[in-house]
Amino acid sequence: MSISTTNLGAVYGLNDSNTDGLFKTKFLELYDETFNTSQPTWNLIPKTNDFKGKRLEFPVPTGYMMGIGSGSLPELRTNPYGDVQITSKKVYAVNRIDRESVMASLGDDGAFVRLMAEAVKRTAQADAWNHNRILFNDGTGSLGTIGSAPTAIGGGVWDIVISTATFKEANWEEGCLVNIGATSEDLFLVTAITVSTRTIRVQRQAGGTTTPANSDVVYLQGSRNNDPMGLKILDATGGTAYGVTVGRRWQATQIAAGAAISEALLNRLMITVEKNCGKTPNVAVTSYKQYELLLNLFVSQKRYNLDKGGVKGRISMSGIEFIGSQGVMNIFPDKFCEDDRFYALNTKYIKNFRRPNTGFVKEDIGGQGYLRVVDADQFELRHATYEEIFFALPFHGVMTTLATA
Repeated sequence: MSISTTNLGAVYGLNDSNTDGLFKTKFLELYDETFNTSQPTWNLIPKTNDFKGKRLEFPVPTGYMMGIGSGSLPELRTNPYGDVQITSKKVYAVNRIDRESVMASLGDDGAFVRLMAEAVKRTAQADAWNHNRILFNDGTGSLGTIGSAPTAIGGGVWDIVISTATFKEANWEEGCLVNIGATSEDLFLVTAITVSTRTIRVQRQAGGTTTPANSDVVYLQGSRNNDPMGLKILDATGGTAYGVTVGRRWQATQIAAGAAISEALLNRLMITVEKNCGKTPNVAVTSYKQYELLLNLFVSQKRYNLDKGGVKGRISMSGIEFIGSQGVMNIFPDKFCEDDRFYALNTKYIKNFRRPNTGFVKEDIGGQGYLRVVDADQFELRHATYEEIFFALPFHGVMTTLATA
């Protein structure tokens, strides 16, 4: 056998370009997402699929039955009940796949399953993202308010700067379609996001005539005043919530901190909720900024395996546990929470009421969940939820204006 280091590529003139057709392409598994797909708060919300009828109604006691007194038979006052009314909102997520791609995959069962599974996974991820966005909002569908005159780039493209008070990075994703303004249904595509300057580049879609202006509110497409209720209902100090007048007995605990988060503030929030309704929160959610500050607050306990007894806050593998008067409150961060907020929640008094058969719409193609698109050689995967999110206000608390540094 003769062994040498002859460069056969040089001898025969072979190179990457003219031998490309001789080699196969090796396909690797899909790479991990480069974005945070976790929706921890939404996953904690209890859900029920038995919402039937035009709306749900049930009474909520808002005070004592005050037919009491001494010395003589007392007069009976009307029993204090509020009538909660729940109506459903429509929330959708859709995905489309070319019919030819489906047919081309039919010969390889494994590839067909992976193709369908990927489409289902991405639709479910988008739906979860949207529900977590809804959960941390106020039902209006707002993503933010334009804080200055937009800059026209040309060709139906504008750079809009969202006001400091309303900007939340988690609300914005490239590829989202939005409406701009109080009445316009024109669609704008989000093409670029610059977090440092709160600048969103949008491209007006074909047929649109709307020009973005200062103070316009930006909404996720079709969502203007169509979202289910979110955690911002805990800010209510007047008006009604679910048809019940907001007042002393139908209102969340609200603390405008105006200071750095501390053990004293956490104690105050939990104890005030307990004083008002007799129950303590069992879970808390805050921003990554406040979570970082809490980790620093309890930094000394990272080094010691301290017994839980007598310890107000400790670090665990699952997050931070805070010991209240009636037990542990687990604290975790959520990217949709504003930097200066902290929510103390009792999940026993939250419910996501849903219509039956909520989920992927299963019609066509043998009930596989794909719908034929009219006048197009495509199938559509559709996830539909008809729902409302209910918070029994007195069992929850919110801290705002927390220091972020």
